[in-house]
Formats: sequence, structure tokens, C-alpha cells
Amino acid sequence: MRFEWDYHNLRHIIYDYPERENTVEEIESVFEDPNLIVKIGRRRGEEQRFYAIGMGNSQKVKYVVFTVNNRLIRPVSCWPANRQATRNYYENVKGK
Repeated sequence: MRFEWDYHNLRHIIYDYPERENTVEEIESVFEDPNLIVKIGRRRGEEQRFYAIGMGNSQKVKYVVFTVNNRLIRPVSCWPANRQATRNYYENVKGK
């Protein structure tokens, strides 16, 4: 998988919210999770958003909003999953 990182998404995801403890490596590792849940999100203008719920290498379940452009995954936002998303994640793991 290839990712698109630039000043804008790095600033929003990592620097604007240091309390979320996000790093590029952490977010990219979420997409390597074999139990990753990916769903279609809402459209924002011409851009289709998706969301992923998965465990990063920090062993924390994360919620990642992203787009796909030219086969590149562009993270838009990321935060620790709330209780409901975490429960959905673990139910998905049990179901496999």
C-alpha cells in the first residue's frame, strides 16, 4: 500500500492533535491489520471518503478517515476508536 502525506494531512492528523498520539507509522500500520474494517463514508464534494477501524502497532484501536486518489491512500483524520467502534472491531475479530 502506498500513502499520500503532505503538510496539510500531517498537520491536521499529527501536529494539531498531539493528545491522539498519532504517527505516520502508527496510521499506516492500521491498514496492515488483518482484522481491518473498511466502510464507505460520506461524499464531500467530489471526494469520496472512507473510514477504517483497525489496530495499529501501538495496540490501540484507531478510527481513520481517508480518501483514495490515484491508488494512494490519503489519511484525512485519525483518532482513538470510541466504545462502539472498538466493540464492532472486536466482534469482527471474534467472527473470523
